[in-house]
Amino acid sequence: MVNRFFALTLISILLLSCSKKQSFIQNPERLADIQHMLLVQKELTSKSLLPIWDIFNQPLSPEEKQALEFVYAYMPLSDLADYEPEFFLKNIQFSLKVRQEMAWGKSIPEEEFLHFVLPLRVNNENLDNFREVMYDEITTRIKGMDMKQAALEINHWCHEKVNYRGTDSRTSSPLSAVKKTFGRCGEESTFTVSAMRTAGIPARQVYTPRWAHSDDNHAWVEVWIDGKWNYLGACEPDVDLNMGWFSEPATRVMLVHTRAYGKYFGTGQVLTPEDRFSELNLTSNYAATKKITISVKKADGTPADSAKVEFQLYNYAEYYPIATGFTNAEGFASLNTGMGDLVIWAAKDGKFAYQKLSVPEKDTLQLVLNQSTPVNVGEVFDLVPPHNVKVESTVTPEAKKTNDIRLAKEDSIRNATMATFKDSVWITDFAAKTKLPADTIARFIKLSYGNWDQISAYLEKNAATFRSTVLELAIQLADKDYSDAPESILTDHLVQTAQSGVKKLVPSKELFTKYILSPRIALENLSPWRSFLAAKFSSEMVQSTRTDISVLTNWIRENIRINTVANKHSRAPLSPTGVYNLRVADPLSRDIFFVAACRTFGIPARLNPETQIPEYNKNGEWLRAGFDAEILTQPEKGMLKLNDKGNPVAPQYYLHYTIGFLKDGFYRTLEFPEGGKLTNTVKPLELEMGQYSLITGNRLEDGSVLSKMTFFTIEKGKLTTIPVELRKQSGELKPSGKLNFDALNLQKTSDGKVVGLSSLVAGKFSVLVMLDPDKEPSNHILNDLGPYIDHFNKWGGQFIFAMPTEKAGQAGVLKTYQLPAKMESGIDPDDQILNAISAIYGSGLKDKLPLVLFCDAAGNVYLFSSGYKIGMGEQLLKVISAIESNPKMVEAKVSCSKP
Repeated sequence: MVNRFFALTLISILLLSCSKKQSFIQNPERLADIQHMLLVQKELTSKSLLPIWDIFNQPLSPEEKQALEFVYAYMPLSDLADYEPEFFLKNIQFSLKVRQEMAWGKSIPEEEFLHFVLPLRVNNENLDNFREVMYDEITTRIKGMDMKQAALEINHWCHEKVNYRGTDSRTSSPLSAVKKTFGRCGEESTFTVSAMRTAGIPARQVYTPRWAHSDDNHAWVEVWIDGKWNYLGACEPDVDLNMGWFSEPATRVMLVHTRAYGKYFGTGQVLTPEDRFSELNLTSNYAATKKITISVKKADGTPADSAKVEFQLYNYAEYYPIATGFTNAEGFASLNTGMGDLVIWAAKDGKFAYQKLSVPEKDTLQLVLNQSTPVNVGEVFDLVPPHNVKVESTVTPEAKKTNDIRLAKEDSIRNATMATFKDSVWITDFAAKTKLPADTIARFIKLSYGNWDQISAYLEKNAATFRSTVLELAIQLADKDYSDAPESILTDHLVQTAQSGVKKLVPSKELFTKYILSPRIALENLSPWRSFLAAKFSSEMVQSTRTDISVLTNWIRENIRINTVANKHSRAPLSPTGVYNLRVADPLSRDIFFVAACRTFGIPARLNPETQIPEYNKNGEWLRAGFDAEILTQPEKGMLKLNDKGNPVAPQYYLHYTIGFLKDGFYRTLEFPEGGKLTNTVKPLELEMGQYSLITGNRLEDGSVLSKMTFFTIEKGKLTTIPVELRKQSGELKPSGKLNFDALNLQKTSDGKVVGLSSLVAGKFSVLVMLDPDKEPSNHILNDLGPYIDHFNKWGGQFIFAMPTEKAGQAGVLKTYQLPAKMESGIDPDDQILNAISAIYGSGLKDKLPLVLFCDAAGNVYLFSSGYKIGMGEQLLKVISAIESNPKMVEAKVSCSKP
């Protein structure tokens, strides 16, 4: 029926297109798909309580109507549920306005405008009215410029507003990023794309889901300029397009992709064609690639059609699926990917198979689905990333100097904004005024940054009436919540909880504060769901649910339709209010709704921190909600004891090891706290009985990984003991070069005096770091030292942080990091140190900061690293451990205890 309608619609559109030459959208195939998807969306939302489609009944211009139809045809559930139609119409009007006002507006093809200018959504961010607020400021800034000049200028504008700082994975809205002046790369790129689209410049967030040579990932921006896509670092203005600190690391990627809103009819390589969006594979724009083909067969040798195939890359101690596909009728799935190693894992109907694939050596792989539980005890994989490709800078010293001057000015503009954030003096006065403890509220205010007015308003408004709970609620917030939560939302949760009287139902203070009072459930955007849900459910239902949780779960099953694909583009959970009103949700949003309803009813509830399964607490015991048939309400459990088997560093979760649970043929990582250290005194873990994997990895300095996968079973009531052993690198540590410390100087930040490196080193081992504190790669290095600070202090060697002369103004940034006690920072006068390093390791290193060198007292370099890298603190400890295990190399009587 749908196919017949699609065909009839296509014919009608073809006929109409001849007479509507001025149509905003010209592609007849696209016009037909829009009409088809509008029908799908209307059917999906047929039980909705929201007037979603009434917007089309009001007067609209032909362009507004077509643009609105395009946006709504492909809109994810989160946006249908939580934003007013007038909000999207207003933003569409600004997109059409800029198309008329900008000189390049009419030159932008339909494909680029529809996918990369018109849509408001970039990632999983909270949407806001950024375009309306910033339209005049941005368009005035670029008046009279051509398209390329405008793109470069907008990135300078972005740098004035926002700089890099690591945060959690919830993506702030663009205006929230401006308010706090910083964001992680995903937020910087979302913000920059929003700014470019506001100016009518097609822009998209480009993303490598995981690096191959280092832990972590990265996002940047591509802009369409005069018929060609170009890249730039978000909020990191450079001299020209197609420049950035990540240019060289990007030559080592296994995958780079972007998402296009709606069905894509362009010429790009579609990685994942979904009904509401298209994922495009851009890897070949940055790195050498090869098409690999996976043949999947059943145990009887016949092709396994519709088998799920994951292309997995080692990162953060797990085999992370950077891409997922399904086999065709002949049992084949393929991917264009970079030239490194992957683990290919396929499964269907509970049967699975896996194998390592070295892309440079092979382009085909055959897997036979013959395992429902692992045949082998485990596997050992040596995983090698793509080779580094040198990217030489073409920037003249004069151009770089001019740009650096601009960057310094932009820093000062942003710093002026930061100076308006409230300091300790203001906090002390505010504490006295509200009679709240200064030491407690200081954290709230400092983490609120530019949102201090909202957090202080919440505290001041409620302190007198709810003196104890006003702080208890605030303590439960995530750090990022302080920087963007409105007072009204926090007050809603506080007042509604207090007025409902549910506190007396929960004798445990911890259960009450964490699992009833707290508005934070997962990584959703905070919303005022508590008063809304309290008004929607009768007291009879609330009382019945407190006695029997199935009253609520049955209501959800009967009233909330589950759709697993319609929210995949945004991946932002619907608010509990949105779930109630839309009457359709993805599973995560359904689970968050359950927790929110329970908390509103006075029932402690949460998403299990390891499995994310919704749970409620009854008589002190956590029980599963059990929406899915295969999830037992109360699973049988056993115990797991992990032992540290003589590793040079104490293994940390998500850095050295992870635990996976076998489900539907794939091992899914349990979400234990990142960075949690394994010691032999750690209590056994209580796990659901079943099949598990232990993945370990030792990442070497060149980015390759010595990995091991161990399979084991958790049985009911039994203790399973598994050793955690990080594979060791063979071979002796040898110097790769030598610095002459006697000839090198540092101008100290503390007093401006120039001292020789030899006097700083003073006959001991040293770590020399050349850095640019304003750039993300240097930020990562500084962050990586913090977790090991006690061990560096025990070691007693000298840390030296040196900066180029033009970065002298950034020296104060070091004070915001936790750095070793025995350290000295300063300026590298006349690039003495940089030139000495370049003489050993090659030119162009100034564009590849940070540089990290581990040296002995004589200047022999035992570790050299340049550019972006995660985990440098651990790499340094490995070198220290290797040296201390070799008595011949120990020159000073200092020790570094195993962390």
